[in-house]
Order: sequence, then structure tokens, then C-alpha cells
Amino acid sequence: MSSDQPTSAGPGPRWTGDGSLTPRAAVPEDSPTSPAHRTLRDPAAQLRAARVRILEVGDVPRVLATPLRRFGAALIDFLIRYVLLLIVLGFAGTSPSTLSIEVLLPAQILARGWDVIFFTQGWTPGSRLLRMRIVRLDGTAPGPRWGIVRAAGAVLSETPLWLGHVWAFWDPKYQTWHDRIAGTVVVEVPREPRG
Repeated sequence: MSSDQPTSAGPGPRWTGDGSLTPRAAVPEDSPTSPAHRTLRDPAAQLRAARVRILEVGDVPRVLATPLRRFGAALIDFLIRYVLLLIVLGFAGTSPSTLSIEVLLPAQILARGWDVIFFTQGWTPGSRLLRMRIVRLDGTAPGPRWGIVRAAGAVLSETPLWLGHVWAFWDPKYQTWHDRIAGTVVVEVPREPRG
């Protein structure tokens, strides 16, 4: 046995010196944009990519906000509204722990007023914090007319055990009932480059 060849380590490939183990030339699978790239064969990467839905909104492809992300924004909005309600009820001298018309009426007025104000603008504090925007299918902000229609539709979405909100999980455009009524979708807002 010559000294330039390693001893056999058992069955399997071994270096024979014929160049069969030299690095190969670049192939299309090496490009990250190629459908055959290894990251696209990764099941976790495929699962993440499958959840991303893109829709042409006003002739611009936009990523739709997922229902879970929308739920996060709604939770933030709820907490802000709850604090505001506690302040209003505190000034009125009413305890929020008693479920009565004195509590429910201001809560609903605050909630509907909140919806109208922010839906007409196309964002709520929660959606802005999570980088989402409400847009009409033509790419514009809802405006007063469709903001009011969307706010009224939100009452319908909340009435039968929040079924109108849950609907977004199986809707192809992630639309809730009030989105469908007002012809709106919620899209992700891309990060602005810092510079």
C-alpha cells in the first residue's frame, strides 16, 4: 500500500485520487431564487411561505395580514379602549365591575366611535404598531363612507360569538365579514429602511 493513500476505514466511498470528490461547478439549485434551492425544500420554510398570501391591491402586489396578526392588533386596541373606558367610567363615578346599561352603553359608544374614527383612516393603533393597514381593494384608504360601513359590519362580525372574525381563518383573502361588507382587506406594511 502506498503512503499517499489512507488506510481503508471499511466499506463506503474512499478517496481514490481520481478527482471524483472535487467541488462541483455552480448549478441553478445554488441560486436562492431558484425553485430547486435547498431552502425551498426545507419543510419549515415551505410552511412559512405557504402562510403568506399575496393579493393585487390597486395593481400592486401586497402581502395580506394573517388572522393571528390581526388578532394581536385587535387585542392591543381592546386594551387601549378598556383603559379609556375605565377613565370615562371613573369620571362618571360608575364601577366597571357592575354589568349594567351604565357600563355597556358607554363601552359600545366608545367601541363604535373608535371603529369609525380609525377605520376611515385605514389603521388602528394596534394595526399601526404591528405594521398593518386597512385598504379598499383598489388600494385606497376606506374613507368616511366605507369606514362607517365597516364599523357597522363589525357589529355583525361580533354578534354571533365573533364568528365574523373567525371567518378570516378560512377566507382566501383573510377577510372578516366586515371586510367583505366594506370591500376592504388588511395588508402588511413593509418596514421603512432606516438611514
